[in-house]
Amino acid sequence: MPDRLIAVDLDGTLLDDTGRVSPRNVEAVVAAQAAGMLIVPCTGRAWCESLAPMRQLSGLSLGVFVSGAAVAEIETGESCDLAAIEPHLAHELVNHLYDLPEAVLVFRDGALAGHDYLVTGRGELTANTEWWFSSCEARVHRQDRPGPEDLHHTLRVGLVTTRSRMHPVIEEIEHKFVGRVLTHYFEAVNAPDDCDSMFVLEVFADGVDKWRGIQMIARQHGIGDDRIAAIGDQINDVTMIRNSALGIAMANAVDAVKQIADVTTEDHREDGVANALERISAGEWIV
Repeated sequence: MPDRLIAVDLDGTLLDDTGRVSPRNVEAVVAAQAAGMLIVPCTGRAWCESLAPMRQLSGLSLGVFVSGAAVAEIETGESCDLAAIEPHLAHELVNHLYDLPEAVLVFRDGALAGHDYLVTGRGELTANTEWWFSSCEARVHRQDRPGPEDLHHTLRVGLVTTRSRMHPVIEEIEHKFVGRVLTHYFEAVNAPDDCDSMFVLEVFADGVDKWRGIQMIARQHGIGDDRIAAIGDQINDVTMIRNSALGIAMANAVDAVKQIADVTTEDHREDGVANALERISAGEWIV
């Protein structure tokens, strides 16, 4: 029976720049599991987008996906908990973004909707998004002007664009939908040959974050908040870093994460997760 839970982000944390788990990180996860730690992947990716790196690890049971909107079994992808956006609210969001030059990306629970992404709007998919869909083998459904009846099981509404385009879009959403949604943005996982960085805007139901999913898994295993550590680097990791008994920032983390973390580990290119797990196992970092 595990006595501690270690929540680990994927991109920029557990994964290297090629999207793989390094041999040292794999060994550290195995050793941590043997020492009684429950390792929980906590990622902005959906389950279907996380399969390749998770297959490098064994002994994983549950994960937190879509930035906390879904908790699912690692082996099957079956959802244990979902925090969907209410269909009429999802419809409002889609209509608000519909005329932008970027395609609107509606991520849905695939088991219930029959596809992973509903792509809509007048805009075009970026080359980066096309690459991402292909690399993850995402099931994509295209539909003009979806209504509320088409938007059940929506976990996230978003788009991919440049940093300069992102700010006015976010400001408009936060003004129009204040108190009804949660928004954040960060640099996308870029295609290997991309010259320009793209950024992802994500909109969730209000109250959705990774900490919500972590607590659900912890309760199932009888683990209290005082026995939870979290390792991350991005803005969607802030709540789990802040609320965990031990919040660990990657050296490559954004300032918002570093400012609230208890300690900082190495860069994700330098096996920072392995370094953190080894320090916890050695008793240098207490949780």
